[in-house]
Amino acid sequence: MSRTLRSAALVAQSLAGPSRPMLRPRIAAPVFVAPAQTRSLFGLPDVGLPKSWRKAMRRDNADDVKETEEVKEVDPAEVSKGGLFDEVIEEAAEVARSRKISHEHRYKSGQHKMSHRKLNDISRQVAGLPVDEAIVQLVHGSKRAGRTWVKSTLALARDHAEAKGLRRDRLVVAETFVSKGPKVARVDIKGRGRLGIKHHPTARIHFVLREGKTYEEKLAAERKKVLNKVRSAGIVREDGKIRRKFVSGWAW
Repeated sequence: MSRTLRSAALVAQSLAGPSRPMLRPRIAAPVFVAPAQTRSLFGLPDVGLPKSWRKAMRRDNADDVKETEEVKEVDPAEVSKGGLFDEVIEEAAEVARSRKISHEHRYKSGQHKMSHRKLNDISRQVAGLPVDEAIVQLVHGSKRAGRTWVKSTLALARDHAEAKGLRRDRLVVAETFVSKGPKVARVDIKGRGRLGIKHHPTARIHFVLREGKTYEEKLAAERKKVLNKVRSAGIVREDGKIRRKFVSGWAW
């Protein structure tokens, strides 16, 4: 019976004309479904990914939604307040406040092959002098070390102090001292198969630069000191009281 019905259907489909029966199954029109928003690698859904990965993706989506909700509209009137370089000025002021104010500068030379006693003579030569005057003394001094590396060390210390904010016209070599370094041992070959060991000393010099009085201020202080020695309490020097008057024991 089934074969008879199947053959009858095939014959009906082969007949020409618009009135032939449509026995083919009808295909339903596709319904468009909006795809769900997913965040996954290469645009693929998160199917098959580990559970911890999917939780992290959902957490990221939730954070993005919160950030977009928290964004507020900016009032153009508030943005227009203030100048163009206000932020730059504030940053410069913060840097100036955080910068440390230096009152002195310490500098030391490297180890040089020289006796600490000879180097101490150069140290005492420049102690207490203004920096520029100390450099002049080293240039025209009799010590070769003072004319070469000691002078260069002091000039470099002066430049570093000036870079730290100290005034060059007030810089004074406040302190100088010498420290001993390691002694280098060398073989001293003598005659008749004899030898000895020479110990070559090394030393370095230290400078402490501070702001002191200028030459004019020193002259004014010296003049004031001299005047205080001859100045009296009265209006005129001769009007002062005689103190510790000597009275002789003789009556005549």
